[in-house]
This record gives sequence, C-alpha cells and structure tokens, in this order.
Amino acid sequence: MAAIKEVVIGTTIFRISRFDPFRQLKLLGDLQKEVLPAAGSMLTTVFGSDNPTQERDESAMLNAFRELSAKLGGDALGGWAERLIDSELISFELVGREPQKLTAAHRGLAFTDYAEILELLFHILEHNFAGPLARWVGRFGPAREKLASLSGSSTQASSES
Repeated sequence: MAAIKEVVIGTTIFRISRFDPFRQLKLLGDLQKEVLPAAGSMLTTVFGSDNPTQERDESAMLNAFRELSAKLGGDALGGWAERLIDSELISFELVGREPQKLTAAHRGLAFTDYAEILELLFHILEHNFAGPLARWVGRFGPAREKLASLSGSSTQASSES
C-alpha cells in the first residue's frame, strides 16, 4: 500500500498518512479490546461472502462500520475519532482551495455530516491495518484471499515461517 492514501468523501479530498508502527500496535491492541467485541456484524459482512468484488466489499464494509457505530456510544465514537484523526497525518482539500491539516478548527469545513466522519475513520483504519493484518492473518488460514482482496496486497508468507 502507498504511504499516503487519497480518498474523496463528498466533495472533500482527504490525504491519509500512516501511523508509525508502534502507534499502530497500540491502536490495534485497543481496537481489539474495545471495538471487536461489538464487531460481529462487521466480521460477518467482510468474511461471509463466497463471491466478493472489491467494490461490493468496500460498500459492505462501510455499511458494516455504520452498523458498528450504532453499537458504540457517543463517547467511544468521539474518542476513537479524536485518536484516529491526527492533524499531522490527515489533510483535506476543498474544491479550489489549498490543502490544509485537518485540525479541530477545520473539521466544520471538511465534513458535512457524521457519516463522512465515519467513512474517513474507515479509510484511516483500512490504510493502517488492512495490509499488515492480511499478511499476518494470511499465514493462518482461509482469510488470506479475502483480506488480500481488501488490502490489494500480497499475503505471501515469509520464508521465516
């Protein structure tokens, strides 16, 4: 995966840089503790299809993420948004304007509603975790092909296995 991922949400262009590996590790630990218990429908959506397409998978993931958000309280969602939307790693660009950091002061410009925030959170998580998880989980079973298609990367096990 590229070091910077560019996504368009609504009419806003977001550029997402990755967290450093130690921050990724800490976030992954907290995600698995706080979010995964509520993520049953999300995992079913991602791994439940026998005939996936990338376009349908991304749409299903976004819908599953919205369902997951309904199971988490406002304080938890707000806390995760604060942790994941790092102004040093996320920038945005409005039509006809220069790119700028996504600071707390600029969030009102970047988003028109909460669904756009959820979509950005999805892309931040995917950019930071899909590739590494695909490589790691791919060593252990049938999830290899599914995760590889989501991340767009190879899940070849290393010769160290």
